[in-house]
Amino acid sequence: MEKKKSTILTKVRRVLPWVAIGCVVLALVPRMTELKQCIERLSPVWIAPALALCLAYWFFNAGVWSWVLESLGYPLPYLVGVRAWLTSESLRWLPGGVWKFASRVDAARNLGIPLGIASISLPLELAAVVLSWMIVGFGGILLSGLGSRFLITYTQWLLPAAGIAIGGLIGVCLVWPMLYRQSWVGDRLEQLQTILKLKLDPRLLVRCEVFYIALNILHGVGLWLMLAGMGYGQQVSLAAAVGANAVGWLTGTFAMVVPGGIGVRESATALLLSPLMPWQEAALAAVLWRVLQIVAELMSLTPWVFFGTKPNSNPAISSSTLSRETVYETE
Repeated sequence: MEKKKSTILTKVRRVLPWVAIGCVVLALVPRMTELKQCIERLSPVWIAPALALCLAYWFFNAGVWSWVLESLGYPLPYLVGVRAWLTSESLRWLPGGVWKFASRVDAARNLGIPLGIASISLPLELAAVVLSWMIVGFGGILLSGLGSRFLITYTQWLLPAAGIAIGGLIGVCLVWPMLYRQSWVGDRLEQLQTILKLKLDPRLLVRCEVFYIALNILHGVGLWLMLAGMGYGQQVSLAAAVGANAVGWLTGTFAMVVPGGIGVRESATALLLSPLMPWQEAALAAVLWRVLQIVAELMSLTPWVFFGTKPNSNPAISSSTLSRETVYETE
């Protein structure tokens, strides 16, 4: 039975890169019109460097996960981590948020990483990523003055927004006692306590955070190149583009019911940029930028179809204080 299960998993792992590519193609096909607009409206002078930034972002961002594992005491070869991350991350285009996480945990186990370590690395990585985007977002908005321009433009919406925020906070306070008694909430809190008790390598975590921040800034530069190519390079500063791009990324990430956060991220970015340029143009720039990212994702995935990885006991793995029974369950 175990041998049969192992054979099935081996076959699944072999086709996984193709499944990932299929997911990205399915995400790209409905947006071919926008891609055509991008090519027609922007010259290669703007598209080429923006695409290069996309490719660099995907490749280097994928490799940071191996540093997160190393901070947990389980080093993983950089390129091996890149492949596992890329082929798993592209499954986010499937409905539901479990596919990319479950796939990466299984890939890590196949590479010799214990289930507990692989599972706990995911929320640790996510926390580092979200923190880095928050830092970049606040920094860009404050340096550019975009926040004040946004508040002035949408003053009439401040009171309703404040009311919704207060109502949401009250709702959470009322519902929390019931949520706290749920087993899945207790499991999450227990996992959080486990992470806090881990003896992590602070130097590696700092390196991860600094690297994420640098990559996020470069990602925002790509959006600014799209805006500049459309003729808005003077109206929208580099800091404003970087800040709006970061806020859009965060908004799309927390829209967990939407595969890939598609549409949500672009709308948030365009809304933030609307005080500086026409909203329709900001939305078009955000959509074209997202399409270019999908193209870069497809390009970054293709080589890994031909360079497979074999199960590895990973002798470089050292002992860890984390119990192997600790499992991070995704929904």
